[in-house]
Amino acid sequence: MNLDFELCWQKIKNGDLSALEKLYKAGFRPLVNYAGEITGNHHQAEEVVQDVFLKIWENRFEISVHGSFKSYLFKTVHNHALNALRQQKSKKELVNIPSTEETLQFITDYYISNDNLIDNIFSDETREIIEQAISELPEQCRKIFRMSRFDSLKNDEIATKLGLSENTVRTHIYRALRKISDALEKNN
Repeated sequence: MNLDFELCWQKIKNGDLSALEKLYKAGFRPLVNYAGEITGNHHQAEEVVQDVFLKIWENRFEISVHGSFKSYLFKTVHNHALNALRQQKSKKELVNIPSTEETLQFITDYYISNDNLIDNIFSDETREIIEQAISELPEQCRKIFRMSRFDSLKNDEIATKLGLSENTVRTHIYRALRKISDALEKNN
């Protein structure tokens, strides 16, 4: 997506429909691919992205973007994709939809452990925020998080290596993810 997102967003806020079309053409495929990784359903991912673009246009005067518009766009698609999963689960349309916690765990495992995807999806600014949040974690929490996400160790393996309970390991990982999430929200 080689596009000046900030300029495009300013034009959209001023009612420039051609700017929305340009954003749609440039961003549709990458956003659908991203949403598809979350939903596991290409058709549903396309609907999510179309819905996001429609809502951006309809609410352009009320939307307040703090930080980069590109980050806002991916975060909005992310949230809409998760909501689509929740709606499916509540309607019982799919038999084996993972819980929200399992879905978030998958997304975290998949995206934080895959540097190429992070490079393609998140801006340098976002990556720096994540790295800063990890560096600010207490030593034990940071060590456990890195073992989980970067060394691909399972919770029971980490617990055994460090002489901790699996529940303690899970708690540290949850705290690390919460800290990262809070840092991203604060900066967007």
